[in-house]
Amino acid sequence: MNLIVLAGGRSERMGHRCKHYDLLAGMPLYEHVLLRLGPICEGVVVVENAGRGDLAAHAGMRVVPDVIADAGPLGGIYSGLVASNSWLNFVIGADMPYASPQLAAAMETYAFQNKFDIVYPNIDGLLEPLFAIYSQRVGAVALDLLNAGCRSVRELFANVQLSVGAVDRQFVMQYDKRLMSFFNINTPDDLIMAGLMMDVNEKSLQEERV
Repeated sequence: MNLIVLAGGRSERMGHRCKHYDLLAGMPLYEHVLLRLGPICEGVVVVENAGRGDLAAHAGMRVVPDVIADAGPLGGIYSGLVASNSWLNFVIGADMPYASPQLAAAMETYAFQNKFDIVYPNIDGLLEPLFAIYSQRVGAVALDLLNAGCRSVRELFANVQLSVGAVDRQFVMQYDKRLMSFFNINTPDDLIMAGLMMDVNEKSLQEERV
């Protein structure tokens, strides 16, 4: 399985600056994702806005531009799949610093065992399309949707050409009891909250060691 990190978008609620470079505990947001999920994946593809080209590639990581500019997350997923050499791929937004590697690995196993093209969390009706497994078969379907003017990732879930499975709250909480994996940063206040959450987590770990 490869990791595909979506680092594009307009970041309108962050003042149109690229939020993925904002620092959390002294490290850019996207690097928190790489640190957590990179070790469980064979390769890493980071998709950034076309024409930007200022993300520094790490060892074993490819940085690629959106194939179709301004096509939203669906375009990012398509661009990542085109650049990936793995059949199964874990797609995540670059602004999700608390992603659980245990949950991602369990979703990969679930997809593999059931031959699913897509596995996504459905938490009491709240879908998480940017913390999900996508197979290479999804790429062609995504391109068809994009060519038809569709920008909704959720249209993939209803496509009859794809085998799709969802994991529910009970499944997720086996690996992430507090559902931290789905916390994402959209506003400056979210970034402040993420820092506070990190401080609390570090304090809890220190107390466990005592």
